[in-house]
Amino acid sequence: MQRENAALSLAAVVDKFGMYLAFKEERKGQLLVRHSVMQYYRQAKNWLLEKFPQHRAAIEKTLLTKGHVLERYCMKRESGAFVDKAPACTKKALKQMIVYLYSTAVTSADYQDAVLLCLLWYLFGRASDLTLLRKANLSVGSGDIFFVRFIRVKASEEQGLSLCPDDDFVTCPLLAIALALIMQLTPTAALLNQLPEHQAQSQTSLTPSTPLIDLIDHPEDVAELQAPKTYSPEDKQTDSAPGIHSYVNRVSDRVTNKVGVAERLTSHSFRRGGAQHTNGAGMCIRWIFDRGAWNMTATNKAFAYVFNTPSEDHKVARVLSSHEPEKAVPLLSLDSETQVEI
Repeated sequence: MQRENAALSLAAVVDKFGMYLAFKEERKGQLLVRHSVMQYYRQAKNWLLEKFPQHRAAIEKTLLTKGHVLERYCMKRESGAFVDKAPACTKKALKQMIVYLYSTAVTSADYQDAVLLCLLWYLFGRASDLTLLRKANLSVGSGDIFFVRFIRVKASEEQGLSLCPDDDFVTCPLLAIALALIMQLTPTAALLNQLPEHQAQSQTSLTPSTPLIDLIDHPEDVAELQAPKTYSPEDKQTDSAPGIHSYVNRVSDRVTNKVGVAERLTSHSFRRGGAQHTNGAGMCIRWIFDRGAWNMTATNKAFAYVFNTPSEDHKVARVLSSHEPEKAVPLLSLDSETQVEI
């Protein structure tokens, strides 16, 4: 790495590694997801820059550009042109699903599934956020405001959000919580005891040089210091047990097929749907970001993942079409008679 073209060689190595990650297949034959690709790429890039700091100034900007290109490619490769995002769950679709669950409920799990979908929508929650929700986290504060405290698993932070009664009893989150609590058959600390338990994974990498404090904090991982087992090619790896996202997807598929919801909703649809519903009412985007626990560094991701267009863009579109910026413009639909005439 002492040659004049050492910086170019280093950039070429990182470029080749990025190409390898873009077409790397997992054990199930699927390509690596974008998050994994970018994490591996950044780790390799940062390690090389720390190993050869004398070349940082020459290639850091180039490697950053290559990373942006790689990320855009991974975002577009699945759908061919646009990013494939989960369809948003509208409040109308949420009501149809909860009505079905209430009208066909035969076990306590049906009422718990209803409050699960309802809280995902109202809390802008990921499916993993509700696995650690306990009854002790529900409280009524000053001003008769109902509070829910829970852990954002992905961000590893505690958040407290308020819930209010809905004028429509079907989609009222407080009624859904009350029905779920009433129908529970056995005492339990969890509000949603039908969900698979969240398994906290240790972030510590144990090696012979691992500090003693890490061994004390994670005694269950001491076995990893033993010699690794050798597996023959014939050994098959068993799939992990279905998690919370799979559970929500199964509930969503079962209900949407019965109520006639056209979109195939996933566990992410409720988070997007609640945020888009709030954005459509002209709320401050910063407030929406705070409720959904999107940080400032992920602002672009929040816009791309949650919103179709912000409320400010709605106002610009109205002015361009000769309407008042604050006045809602109804979209006229074609009835079956008009469609036949056309």
